[in-house]
Amino acid sequence: MLAWRLGTGFDLLAYSYLAAVSVPLTMVDLAEQRLPSVVVLPSYLVLGATFAIEANLSSNHVALVRALVAMAVLAAAYLVLALGLGGLGAGDVKLAGLLGLALGWLSWGAVLAGTSAGWLLAVVVRVVLRLARRADPDEPLPLGPYLAVGALMTIAAGPPA
Repeated sequence: MLAWRLGTGFDLLAYSYLAAVSVPLTMVDLAEQRLPSVVVLPSYLVLGATFAIEANLSSNHVALVRALVAMAVLAAAYLVLALGLGGLGAGDVKLAGLLGLALGWLSWGAVLAGTSAGWLLAVVVRVVLRLARRADPDEPLPLGPYLAVGALMTIAAGPPA
């Protein structure tokens, strides 16, 4: 699906990698409610290097700068949320920066759509679990899987400009 949406550009490698690492990140977060840095941090290097190569090949340096700014903005916003409201862990903050890098390469609209989709998915799941009496009000909900799915859905569906 990513190849159909993105074509055969070098950035397909970055998004394929992101989709691949999202699987173990989701599994660990659902099981242990943590996002391992040993997976998240190297992913910054893989995506960043891939986007840098693509920016040089396609002379699309604007997209690279936007991706880096989006990474910083999302990481900072999630850090503020984590420190101010609680409920978010360091793994969520690191994952937000990584997803900001991936979504920012596409557009600011993609950053907004992908982030919103992730939060919306988390809210819908939480409401359904509460209505089905399968989750206590104080039970934490791992956010990483929903953030990753929201970002990947946005990437695969074709983000707004």
